Amino acid sequence: MRPLLGLVLLMIITITATSVSAGCAGSLPANHRKAVGSNRVDYATFSATVRYYVNVERCRRSLSPLLADPNLLKAAIAHSQFMAKANNMTHTSSVRGQRTLRDRMHTFSVNQRVAAENIAQNFVYSLVGRSISISMRGPCQFTYADTGQPVPQHSYASLAQHQVANWMASSKHHANLMNRRFTRMETAYGFAPDQATCGRVYLAQDFAG
Repeated sequence: MRPLLGLVLLMIITITATSVSAGCAGSLPANHRKAVGSNRVDYATFSATVRYYVNVERCRRSLSPLLADPNLLKAAIAHSQFMAKANNMTHTSSVRGQRTLRDRMHTFSVNQRVAAENIAQNFVYSLVGRSISISMRGPCQFTYADTGQPVPQHSYASLAQHQVANWMASSKHHANLMNRRFTRMETAYGFAPDQATCGRVYLAQDFAG
């Protein structure tokens, strides 16, 4: 009976740890299932959704959850929109007063001693990670090559989960996500039209502490 008791105790510990992580991270915003696209972006909701998934990872490692900062969000929005307009993933902007991350922190009055930035390029549809076939039924009708099932359009939550997982798998991005010195984080995306993929998104994730 002792092995069974040990298994039960292990299950209880695992469930408790998961509950603590979830409670530490807070909860997803109400509108986290909104579709990603060219329509009006609810930046606060998207950023809160990304922050939730980042905080789940931080809380699992006994790190303090990151908080919101409206000025930091403005900086992330500005740079994501620049990248989308330029159709280029870059930390450097040609916009006056926004050339570097340091410039953007100053322009948008972000109170910080340390700061960092993660960037990424993704798609409106969930096209990364599996083989895709283009359907003949019409535009934006992609299917998975192995199952024939339609490829869904990203929601705020699915894009956030996918991108946080990608950043966590990259050592430099992971270091920013798990940095103890950062206390605040905001993320935004800019939409770039693309006929072949039905839209790309450029993400800027800014940290401050």
